[in-house]
Amino acid sequence: MTRVLQVPSSDFDPASLEEAAGILRSGGIVAIPTETVYGLAASSRIPEAVERLMKIKGRPVGKPFSYHLSSVDHIADLVEEVPPLARRLLERYAPGPITLVLPGKKDAGGGWVGVRVPGNEIARKVIELAGAPLFVPSANRAGEPPAVRADEVLKLFDGEIDTIVDGGPSLLKEASAVVRVDTSGYEVLREGIVTKEMIHQLLEGRRILFVCTGNTCRSPMAAEIFRKRLAEKLGKPPDELNELGYRILSAGTFAVRGSPASEHAVELLREMGCDLSRHSSRPLEPALLAEVDRVYALSHSHLQILQRMAANLEPAARPRIDQLSEESITDPVGGDMETYRQCAREIDDAIRRVLGG
Repeated sequence: MTRVLQVPSSDFDPASLEEAAGILRSGGIVAIPTETVYGLAASSRIPEAVERLMKIKGRPVGKPFSYHLSSVDHIADLVEEVPPLARRLLERYAPGPITLVLPGKKDAGGGWVGVRVPGNEIARKVIELAGAPLFVPSANRAGEPPAVRADEVLKLFDGEIDTIVDGGPSLLKEASAVVRVDTSGYEVLREGIVTKEMIHQLLEGRRILFVCTGNTCRSPMAAEIFRKRLAEKLGKPPDELNELGYRILSAGTFAVRGSPASEHAVELLREMGCDLSRHSSRPLEPALLAEVDRVYALSHSHLQILQRMAANLEPAARPRIDQLSEESITDPVGGDMETYRQCAREIDDAIRRVLGG
């Protein structure tokens, strides 16, 4: 029969968890609470315990478990590197309800490694006392919702696991989000209490920079059109975007500071309901690049300049840089109004794609 250990959800005595930790060190299976759901824990360093856990869960061979750690600092022991996007997620959500899938250490065979630092203090203390990362899949049968209370775990696994640490009901009652991240980008593999939209807003960034050459037509047009389309998507007036934390900027790789937008650009944007009359050009500088989250280059040559400049920044200060459109946006400088209209159409089409519209 499975033993149940009662532990207060807060202000608990760490010594009360030593029995559960000892069982884990001996290769046993212990159910523990997390802030999301209850999980079935086994030491990742004891093959027999992992094999037993896989049988209890009905886990297919080749489908790995995620490592649960007592501290964010221990993630570096398991992965080749923590990319900037992953660091941003960890700063916001860890310890907490998010699992990151990162490139594993090359000397350990590489591949992808799932890591999580639970927000529940009992869970983190059990992991610390066990002396090794734990595998902690959710406490449920295949196709059934995860258990969120100790009595639910007991009903499901009585006699199959050694001990249940009853730390009260799980706070969030929903599985963690799972996000795969490497140096090239990220993919949300599973939503949880942390939604896909929350992840996108954090990683895509709310400080957005558009870059062209002189910062008098293409990039300021792109910034204003982006502002207009983003406001439409959010159902907000454009002047409320700043209150939501958005900063939408533009600059030029060879811009002269203080030049106005071109007359055709001002006129065309006025027709679209945007105002470029007060625009003042600015040159692209490393300090500006380090202040933003996301940068869109208006052509391939701008993209190359941005990448070279970003390479000289500290890794944590490097924004995500992309070309706005697969093809370079038409440069309208010196052209007539129709040339500017073509440029605006290309920009608008690209921005709609970026925003998913």
